[in-house]
Amino acid sequence: MAASLTASPSRDGLRSRLARNPLVVDALIAAALTALSLVTILGGALDFSRTDALGLTLALLQTVPLVLRRRYPVAVFATTISALGGHALIASGSFNSSLGSLVALFTVAEQCSRRTGILAAIVGASVITGVILLRVGVPAGLSGLVQSLLTVFVVWIVGTWAQERRRYIGTVEERARRAEAEREARAALAVAEERGRIARELHDVVTHHVSVIVIQAGAGLRALDGRPRDTRTALEAIDSSGRRALADMRRMLGILAPDRPAANDDDAAAGGAVPAPMPGLDRLGELLDQVRATGLRTELSVVGTPRPLDAGVELSAYRIVQEALTNTLKHAPDARAAVTIRYRPEALEV
Repeated sequence: MAASLTASPSRDGLRSRLARNPLVVDALIAAALTALSLVTILGGALDFSRTDALGLTLALLQTVPLVLRRRYPVAVFATTISALGGHALIASGSFNSSLGSLVALFTVAEQCSRRTGILAAIVGASVITGVILLRVGVPAGLSGLVQSLLTVFVVWIVGTWAQERRRYIGTVEERARRAEAEREARAALAVAEERGRIARELHDVVTHHVSVIVIQAGAGLRALDGRPRDTRTALEAIDSSGRRALADMRRMLGILAPDRPAANDDDAAAGGAVPAPMPGLDRLGELLDQVRATGLRTELSVVGTPRPLDAGVELSAYRIVQEALTNTLKHAPDARAAVTIRYRPEALEV
């Protein structure tokens, strides 16, 4: 068992190397069939014709061209089948051919169109039929003729099947490549959308809290000399807004790192992570308290029966109110603000 397990990777590696170098495979096939023909001829077999230069040339032309069978399949088949016919004409006594023409026929059926493969099979069957009728005749050669024609037919069928299988594998691989490309495109789109969402969230958080801090800082400066209590209130509001800004950013960024330990708002201000949910309608009271601390008179009205909503809906509503109040602070600090949340059966109005 251990020996078979260790040998398997080496066989797989050899198979993959041969698949990447088809010319090497074809050269090995041609060399093997050529060696078999030469050994048979040099061994004195009479059924491979005489051993003069013409006989050896015709024998080699049935096997050596197979080196180029994938690059020039039709030409190689024409050469091997012609050499087979010529070899049969000069043979003395009985005659047996090499398998070169059958390998070439298989290659044509595998590499070329269906019409070309059928024509090659017809030519091969015709040449073999002519050789058998010329050398043996009927009825003595009828059995061999039937076997030879069946062999040609089987070779053509196998070659056609190999072509269909290669096309099917190519189709499957192409579909896999397209699916992978689509997955990568969807992943890139999701990343872009997430980046846009994070940018919008950061904008809302930073804009609101910085606006509150700027307003409170201005109020503190104005009250610094004559109203120490107001200055202290402004500094406390700045401290609170800064901590809340850090806490909101930590909560949002904590979603991107959910494996980090949770912490409270004070820990967030010190650098800890707070993977808590993003703010919703339940935090509108805190938001309005921050705004009221700047001196902006703000009222909140809730119409209807509050009910749990989707987290994305609540976050969007919270950000809408936050953005509106932030704009009010920046452009109309002495005005009044009224926030109304209306729960309808199939909608939420802000």
